Amino acid sequence: MLKIKLETLRHELKTKISESLKWKDLELEGNFYPYSRPIQVEAEAEFSNGRIYVHGTVKTGIIHPCDRCLEPVDISINGKIEFFYLPKESKRSEEDFSTDAGTSYYDPHDDFIDLEDNVLGTIVLEIPMKVLCKPDCKGLCPHCGTNLNEHPDHVCKDEADQNEKKSPFYILKGKDIS
Repeated sequence: MLKIKLETLRHELKTKISESLKWKDLELEGNFYPYSRPIQVEAEAEFSNGRIYVHGTVKTGIIHPCDRCLEPVDISINGKIEFFYLPKESKRSEEDFSTDAGTSYYDPHDDFIDLEDNVLGTIVLEIPMKVLCKPDCKGLCPHCGTNLNEHPDHVCKDEADQNEKKSPFYILKGKDIS
């Protein structure tokens, strides 16, 4: 539960957040990726003139398939948390809201501010664009799906047949041209 109690923050002006969360899966674009270890959040929230500044770190691990061979890869996540929360009264328009990166709005009459969505966003941003099990991953055979890392000398019969059929002389194979 990643929530900051507003009353406490207004009174003390600073509060530390230290949480270990056990979320089941990360949902991303309709796919589910399990967490390999608990989510560690270490942060500090500061209150000044109605504005709340939250900064710190988030650490965890995600199991994601390799983009070439589909083997599971444990990705270490070490993200930097940095968000601003402004009272809703200061929100000027929907256009301003959509262009303020890293800025969220809170209702000053609520009891808590929930940090979960912003922490989740930080985790997602730390996932590499291309996930590889190793830098020289050979991937899968495009014809039969054999893992080429496990079978580096693999020659697919289907591939040999396809390459032969691509030859402009394929039609002449087996014909007597003497």
